[in-house]
Amino acid sequence: MNKVKMITVALAAALSLAVPFDSGIVKMDLARPAFAGSKITAGQNIAQHSLPLLTTVRSYSDWEGPHEMLRAHWTDIHFYGKAKEADRNIAKSLAEYSRKEQDAFGKSRKELFAGAREEWRQRMRGSDSVSPYYGPFWFTGDILVRRADGKAVSFLEDNGEYAGGFHGISHLTGKNFDARTGKELQLSDVFANRFAMAEALKKKLKADYPEASFMENGGAGLDDIIDKLVKEDSLAWTLEPEGVTFWFNPYLLGGTYAEDTFVTTFYFNEEPELFKTNMDTGTPVWQGSKGYCMDLRSYTPLLLSGNSGSDKLCVAHENNRIRIEYKGQEYSNELTAVSIRPTLVVCSDGRRYLYVDYEQPASKFSAANYRLYVYDLNSKTPGLIGDYPMTRLASSLKDTGKRSWYVMSDPGDFYATSTADSNIAPGKRLRCRVGKDGRPEVYDVEGAKG
Repeated sequence: MNKVKMITVALAAALSLAVPFDSGIVKMDLARPAFAGSKITAGQNIAQHSLPLLTTVRSYSDWEGPHEMLRAHWTDIHFYGKAKEADRNIAKSLAEYSRKEQDAFGKSRKELFAGAREEWRQRMRGSDSVSPYYGPFWFTGDILVRRADGKAVSFLEDNGEYAGGFHGISHLTGKNFDARTGKELQLSDVFANRFAMAEALKKKLKADYPEASFMENGGAGLDDIIDKLVKEDSLAWTLEPEGVTFWFNPYLLGGTYAEDTFVTTFYFNEEPELFKTNMDTGTPVWQGSKGYCMDLRSYTPLLLSGNSGSDKLCVAHENNRIRIEYKGQEYSNELTAVSIRPTLVVCSDGRRYLYVDYEQPASKFSAANYRLYVYDLNSKTPGLIGDYPMTRLASSLKDTGKRSWYVMSDPGDFYATSTADSNIAPGKRLRCRVGKDGRPEVYDVEGAKG
């Protein structure tokens, strides 16, 4: 790739070319490309060393004759290009992880297909034992990257499955790696004492969910479940730049399916005594950079650091609208989309933004396309900053069987792709950073000259 560094100009300069479209949202026209200066890395510590990662979603549809039996996808995670010497251990570990996931998916796919085919045959025979609902069985395997820097790589496996019955099931698992050695981390690598952590976890869940069904009898049942999960070392958790989040699958803590997923976070700056600390600095060993990006799980609230339990961020896409709940306030705008991919952006100076990739469905007037919404989270109420002709999708829209995504982990350095309706070399890779006003600034375009 030919790289040309050009004079510092914010993308906001292109606002003079903005035009409105049907929903009334400002639409950026990048007919006059503007570039930011190259990223400054002097004095950068190891936690600020971002990793060039990709996640690739591989989709399948299995049929028998005219009938679709199974709809499935799984996701792998790997480096973009050749890993640097310092990153080779984590690159090897991620490659091995993806290989194992591929094998496991292949086995699950065969089993689900066989189950779907048997249910179809029973249905044709008029059996009363089959599900009252008809549709293909399905399996979803997604990865939400919560952290990717020089210290750690952490992501949530967000899996779902439908194999007949009244509804599907979901299953969350956290994967956490030491980015320097490639070793998969255990709770004992992060917490000073996991039994003290367990007691704190019981207390925190009760404080975060005072109305939950597990609070019956003062939460005695919850205490027993947490003790069992800690003893079995089967807690689902992710190591994030500001702390550790624990994820509890539906029914795991008792209760009803309607309660869905319980999530709670220990932050390094709020409960430092729980974590292993650096003897020289006295700070938690695994504390990350102040500036970071984190994939969000739609509909699952994120408790914010340094705030009360009511201060949360939640993103949802429903009824052709995107809805954002933030610190007790709500914002929504019209959005006809096939899917969204929300990412929380936290800058080193504390500014917060929400980046949302969304897929515009095809119509008789245009082909399907991805674009990027950017929202401001620094006022009392969330607000839209702009709609941009770029996406973190790294592969062609035409390839519906395999789609790769750039992982956004560092506000100061991330990749995107210029979309088909952009005037910055459509389809080219962009190297970007988050500007002072939250807008994406481009400082490198693949193949740019002059």
